[in-house]
Amino acid sequence: MNASTPLATARFSRRRLLMAATAAPLVGFPAISRAQARRLTIVLTVPPGTSSDVLARLLGEQVRAKLDRNVIVEPKPGGGGAVAVQHLRSFEADGSAVLVAPSSAMSLLPMFTKKPPFDVDKDVVPVVNLAAAPHGITVNTSMGVNSFADYIEQVRRNPKLGSIGTPSPAGLASLLVYQIRKTIGVDVQHVPYKGGSPLLADLLGGQIPASASIMPDYLADHRAGKLRILAISSEARSPLAPDIPTFTELGHAGFVAVTSFGLFAKSGTPPAVVNEFAAAFSEALAAPAVVQRLHQMGLEPQGGQPADYRNRLAAERTRWTPLIRETGMTID
Repeated sequence: MNASTPLATARFSRRRLLMAATAAPLVGFPAISRAQARRLTIVLTVPPGTSSDVLARLLGEQVRAKLDRNVIVEPKPGGGGAVAVQHLRSFEADGSAVLVAPSSAMSLLPMFTKKPPFDVDKDVVPVVNLAAAPHGITVNTSMGVNSFADYIEQVRRNPKLGSIGTPSPAGLASLLVYQIRKTIGVDVQHVPYKGGSPLLADLLGGQIPASASIMPDYLADHRAGKLRILAISSEARSPLAPDIPTFTELGHAGFVAVTSFGLFAKSGTPPAVVNEFAAAFSEALAAPAVVQRLHQMGLEPQGGQPADYRNRLAAERTRWTPLIRETGMTID
């Protein structure tokens, strides 16, 4: 299967954004100013300290000056994004609040339940793709595992090492664990956590042998030698971590899964406001300080138009729906 937006495309998009921002900087956002002169609230689906949180706060500082508005970030974790979406609903559809969330939480998670907690097509409006990152399999270096092949061999000898934690009960990370069990034929077990922070703590503490999650959550500890990311799920090696091989080059071509972190507005927000938010956040993503910080985290800046992100989310659902049905995974 092919990724809907490979990191190579992401790098091209970022260069294009940088050139556009330099050539024709934006001078104002009249629709946003007319719609809402009060502060802008950025709602999160995850707890503080996660990649989404850092991304939201970084961009919030940038757009604060661009929009001439106070910006606050409000983490509202719980219910696979339902709590955050419900909080977004409490605001007027006038640009007073937006939502930052992983694409999987918005477009895929509702497919893991018979009674979705929200309707992504009715409750929110995609604004812009903010950043992208692949998933990876990570282990504590104390295991003495030096490669993905080593890990699989150790699991075959000791099935207890096959417990792989994921930051949520369902999502791309869960599907990656399923793909490993299905295609390699090794007895790995999916161990869902309530968030990436407790999973990282347990992995560092040796309470769980491995994790499947997005690369940015583990890249700093990988660089510090505390953890080892064995393989990542992009089509090509990330220039931000060139030492980490891809599943594809290791012979597992089906393991391609890139998460996007997107910006969403409440349904009913005027199109002019949505378009100006997309422009403001795209310009913020092109700022050199933002690019540098996101690269340190292992995130590739994106940007673009609302239609671009809407089409990406639709393509993700089309791609992953058959596999989700095949797994029988559910959060009910």
